[in-house]
Amino acid sequence: MPSTEESVATISEPDNLTDAMAPRKIQYNAEISEAGPCRKRIKVTIPQEEIALQMEDSIGDMRKEAQVPGFRPGRVPKVLLQRRFKKEMSDRVKTNLMLATLEQVEKDHKLNLISQPQLDFEAVALPDTGSMSFEMEVEVRPDFDAPSYSDLKVKRPSRVLTPADVEKQYKSFLERYADLVPKTEGGAELGDLVIADLVFSRNGEPVNTAKEIQFRVQPELRFQDGRVPTCGVALAGVKPGEKVTTKALVGTASADPALRGQEIDVTFEVNDLKFLRLPEVNDDFLGAIGFESEDELKEALKEVLQGRLESSMRQAVRDDLMNQLIAAAPFELPRDLVNRQTRDTMRKRVMDLRESGLSENQIRAREAELRANAFESTVRGLKEYFILDKIATGLDIKVESEDLNREIEKMAEREDESPRRIRARLERENSMDFLAIQVLENKTIDYILEHVTIEDVLMVDEAEVETLEESATPGGLVDAAEEAKAEAAAGLESSTDSEDAS
Repeated sequence: MPSTEESVATISEPDNLTDAMAPRKIQYNAEISEAGPCRKRIKVTIPQEEIALQMEDSIGDMRKEAQVPGFRPGRVPKVLLQRRFKKEMSDRVKTNLMLATLEQVEKDHKLNLISQPQLDFEAVALPDTGSMSFEMEVEVRPDFDAPSYSDLKVKRPSRVLTPADVEKQYKSFLERYADLVPKTEGGAELGDLVIADLVFSRNGEPVNTAKEIQFRVQPELRFQDGRVPTCGVALAGVKPGEKVTTKALVGTASADPALRGQEIDVTFEVNDLKFLRLPEVNDDFLGAIGFESEDELKEALKEVLQGRLESSMRQAVRDDLMNQLIAAAPFELPRDLVNRQTRDTMRKRVMDLRESGLSENQIRAREAELRANAFESTVRGLKEYFILDKIATGLDIKVESEDLNREIEKMAEREDESPRRIRARLERENSMDFLAIQVLENKTIDYILEHVTIEDVLMVDEAEVETLEESATPGGLVDAAEEAKAEAAAGLESSTDSEDAS
């Protein structure tokens, strides 16, 4: 049996003028029980005496508003009002009681709601005599103790840029100005462009087909709902007219539940092969892109590369810290909550990626990975939020307007845009709340990192990734909002069936 707590809130005499001006507390009885992770079921009963008081208030308000022929406003007899506006007054009393009681229950029991409950006003009847009862389920913040961090050892990857790193970045930069030409000799190599038909299959049965897909050969190929981790190896040396089959991994956000997390086959039928012919680096070329010498260009690229390296190290430190904090504070989240939050969490995660200073290709690759495994990514994001918010509350860490202004100025500098335009865009996209959460999390993490042991380790470079807009499965990504509605409806039906059975 789930644990149940009962309470009765009663009217108390005001002790001072402030209390006297406060709204009158409603008399009610509430039975609160556990209904799953982050969910509580509340049964509220409001006695007849409270209903009568609310009805008297409603009659008084209605008397001021009612327009009845033959009577001046405020002079309509009470009996006539009750007879003529019975339904309107009942609906008003019922709605006011339900909303006011919900607010009072939340305060009295410190429920910490994380979403507004869906109250079905039409399903609740206001009785002519006796008490009124209604039930609802609410989502509350997870209940856990803030994890201790003083004894943690956090790994900080370190790495020194080498001339080879700069040369690689230099080549990548020149590729922006390269010509794409047919490759007539030899097979595919990393960096070449392949045009191919892709056939996805499982147990020999076709799952999906994508025609004339163009992509660069990189160690890994990502789709919106999955990835091919051995793409570079599989396509090495392949020529037009040849076929190559390897394995693809479908993400957990696939629209097809039967394929989520599964390994399937993907066959590349290569139609054409091209490579990038780099431009000649001479005075004319350098002048056109704003540099006086090749050394000056390489020095500028080195600075960009150093910034990205530092961002990657900071992100790795954050990831290791959060892995340990999440492990130290286990709690469950309901699937329907995660599904509903997927879109917002993804928006915030992309903001985090942009704040980290990654290149656009890296951001696209990470974003595709997040979307392909949206459920796990959202669970991770929500757990990070709840844990850091609890720690921040305990430390009284807050977000001030100056914090937001500084972050907007950083964004403006990164994007070479004015702070005013950045702020306007964030407000237009309703992203200011996400920015505030990001700032709060960063401030909290910075504080924690000052109180943990930092252990330097050798940084392992990430493999380059090519990202496509296509999907491995016909339905692409699941609609998280629709799935959340379906799961909520299924849960309600299951709950009703259980009650009927009992």
